[in-house]
Amino acid sequence: MNRQLLSFKVSEGQPLIGVIVRKDQVFIPRGEDIIQADDLVYFVTRSNELRTIYSLFNIKDEELRRVIIVGAGETGASLASALDMTKINTKIIDKDNQRCAYLAEKLERVIVINGDGTDKELLQEENIQDMDVVATLTGDEETNILTSLLAKRMGAQKTVTRINKFSYFPLVSAIGLDHIVSSRLAAINSVLQYVRRGKVLSAMALKGEEAEALEAVALETSDIVGKPLQQIPFPKGALVVAILRGDEVIIPTGDSVIVPQDRIIIFATRQAIPHVEQALMVKLEYF
Repeated sequence: MNRQLLSFKVSEGQPLIGVIVRKDQVFIPRGEDIIQADDLVYFVTRSNELRTIYSLFNIKDEELRRVIIVGAGETGASLASALDMTKINTKIIDKDNQRCAYLAEKLERVIVINGDGTDKELLQEENIQDMDVVATLTGDEETNILTSLLAKRMGAQKTVTRINKFSYFPLVSAIGLDHIVSSRLAAINSVLQYVRRGKVLSAMALKGEEAEALEAVALETSDIVGKPLQQIPFPKGALVVAILRGDEVIIPTGDSVIVPQDRIIIFATRQAIPHVEQALMVKLEYF
C-alpha cells in the first residue's frame, strides 16, 4: 500500500489506524507513519464505512458458503452448533466414533464425518478445494498447523488454525497460515480485565501479549477528562481510538474532549500499559 496515514481522505472513510504489526515489531503509529505491504493493521471505523475501508485495503467482502471443521472437541462442536443455525454448508471431521455419533444426533444441517482430517484422500473426497474456510480446531496444535497447510495446498480459500504456543505465532504468516485462534489468549483476555487498574470493562491481547485493546470508563477525576486529547500527556505507545457516549460513537481527533462516564477504547503496547492505567485511575485526593 505504501500510504502515509495523514493521506487518507474523508471520502475513503478515514480509518483510525490504532496498531501496526510489521514482521515481529508492534507499534502505535502516528500520522507521518506509512502503511507498507504485508503490514497487519488494526483499525477503527464506523460500521457504515466498513465497505469503503474494505475497498481501500483491497479486501473482498465475499459471502461465506462452505466450511469444513477439523476436530469435534468443545471448540469445534461449539462452532458447528453455531453454523448449524445458518445456511452455510458445514462439515465437521473427527476420529472419535462416539463423538461423531453424538454430534450427528445433535446437529440438524451440519454433516458429521468420522475420519482423519489429515487424510489427503478424505479431504479430496470432501472437495476441500471448494471450501471457503477450513477451521482446524483439534487439541493438537501441530496437527492443526499441518492440516491447515495441507488444506491451503489443496486449494482451500482460507484457514483458521487453533494454536496456543506463543512461540509459534511469528511463524504463522511466514508459513502461509491465514488466521489463528488461541484458547490461551482467550483466557488472558478474561484475566486482563480484572488485573488492570482503573475502571476497565474489557481487555484483549493483540499479537500475543505485545499490545492490548482496552475498553474503560472515563472517571470524573482521571487525567484524561475535560481537555482536548492533544493536550493530554498520553504515553507514547498508546492511542485513544474510539469514544462511546451513550448511543454515539466518536472517532476522535486531537480536538476531541472526553467527558466523565464516556466509554473509551484504547490501543496500547505492553510497555505503555502501566502509564495508561495511571491515566485511568481515580486520583486519591478525590476521596
